[in-house]
Amino acid sequence: MKRIFVYGLLRPGFEGAGLLGDARPLGAATTSGLLYDLGGYPGLVPGAGVVHGEICAVDDTRLPALDAFEDYNPADPAGSLYIRTAMTAWLVASGEAIPVQAYRYNRPVPEHAWIPDGDYARYAAGRG
Repeated sequence: MKRIFVYGLLRPGFEGAGLLGDARPLGAATTSGLLYDLGGYPGLVPGAGVVHGEICAVDDTRLPALDAFEDYNPADPAGSLYIRTAMTAWLVASGEAIPVQAYRYNRPVPEHAWIPDGDYARYAAGRG
């Protein structure tokens, strides 16, 4: 099992959530970074901000489908749109630090597309 921090289209209610299968939700969480609107999907990049999402425990057999959805090729990280990388996330309810993996955007971001509060679900709801 891998603990995955999901912050965008893999979150419940979004198009990629079904790829998580019977993943066990561990709770709402935050991680360090900056979030950008990349035109229909978000991208997390390193930075001095807070990104909101959720942690779920995912069966390792699900990783290839998640990697494909995020355009991550473990054999070619430099050519991948996202990179699945180790990070720390903090559970909102307890403040507990949890080692997770998250899909970090692997291209330059458009500065004008920054999502200041770091919450893609709230941002997407406001656009609709």
